[in-house]
Amino acid sequence: MTAVVDRTTEALLARAERVIPHGVSAAGRDVYRDVVVRAQGAYLWNAAGRRFVDHLLSYGPIVLGHADPRVNAAVAESAARVDLTWVGPQAGEVELAETIVGLVPSAQKVAFVNTGTDALQHALHVARAATGRERVLKFHGHYHGWAGELGVGANFDVAPGAAPPPDAPNSGGAASDVADRTIVVDWNDAAAVREVFAAHGRELAAVFTEPYLHSYTNAAPAPGFLELLRELTARHGAVLVFDEVKTGFRHHLGGYQAIAGVTPDLTALGKALGNGWTIAALAGRADLMDLLGSAVTMDGSYYANPYAVAAARRTIELLADGGIARLDRLGARLREGLTRAITDTGVTATVTGIGSGWIVNWRAEAPVTFRQAVDADLDRAEAFRRAMLDAGVLLPPYVLTDNRICVAFTDDDVDLTVDAARRAFAAVA
Repeated sequence: MTAVVDRTTEALLARAERVIPHGVSAAGRDVYRDVVVRAQGAYLWNAAGRRFVDHLLSYGPIVLGHADPRVNAAVAESAARVDLTWVGPQAGEVELAETIVGLVPSAQKVAFVNTGTDALQHALHVARAATGRERVLKFHGHYHGWAGELGVGANFDVAPGAAPPPDAPNSGGAASDVADRTIVVDWNDAAAVREVFAAHGRELAAVFTEPYLHSYTNAAPAPGFLELLRELTARHGAVLVFDEVKTGFRHHLGGYQAIAGVTPDLTALGKALGNGWTIAALAGRADLMDLLGSAVTMDGSYYANPYAVAAARRTIELLADGGIARLDRLGARLREGLTRAITDTGVTATVTGIGSGWIVNWRAEAPVTFRQAVDADLDRAEAFRRAMLDAGVLLPPYVLTDNRICVAFTDDDVDLTVDAARRAFAAVA
């Protein structure tokens, strides 16, 4: 039976390659050479009936668990009552905006979009319209999507010890001058940031940053680093934008900015906001947000669609009702267990992360910059990923990016992951 199912899977993959570029509609998914036919809670099942503990979680949107019945019930109720109308705000849209304004420190007003890339591109337009400037400062390895000037300096095509140049576009086909208006420096390099502002402060429309790095490794801001960004952007009249697409609603209902105590001008939110339903948001200062729909175009047929809005409202309710606390407890248990397993097996690696996030860094010291994250034993990291997959634990296809858990995880799921990791560490040592 398994052989028949495997042949069926291979046949489907072959059909996909004939009609879809590389057989998938998003890069990286073809790494697995598999087809998932069921998702529930913390688990995925493939066509052969094999179950995997899911630490990929679709790169972050699944925060409660796959196919959460409480969220899906809210979506079904909304879909039965009203679908797309393009007339005024939805009642649920207003209620969700009020909730986010009450939770996220930077949010005086909120606009709902479809993806984190949408939110970040709107943030860029708002910053330029507000300042009359064009240049942007961002950080090496901080991924803000693949489009335009923000799609620079975070290419996933890396080799051990060889980070792509800071001005390299994230995608082929980018305009030849796409990096001309973007300055990229190392994360946590306060001296470099000061130099940029000294030379270009009057030209900068905005600074974009992940307040806690998730794109490549998991790395906290150095003490005082976010405060420095806040002080310099305010002094020079630039807009400070926090990309909380991954951090928002996972580690704190107010985002990482609530943990750090640093309030940006604009915040991009997404991923965990809808537990897998397609929704993201841009939030921020009222004077900046009011440029949307006036000086700055704000159009999207599916923006603030009622189904995703209903999913987001229920997701936030459930995270507030013990969900965040559970993620923190289980995440700490997982990271502590992995650290013990590294010590016991003697491999050269470290574990970093916060809340529900974690990553094994295949180097002696935890990285704090993209260059350090890349300066690691990536071949061993890939061998570890494959060993974990063989053990029934699904990790992201890019070994430098973050893993995570969801509320549906149990202590047993965490312990299963740690036990599998211990065996994988020993196998690749």
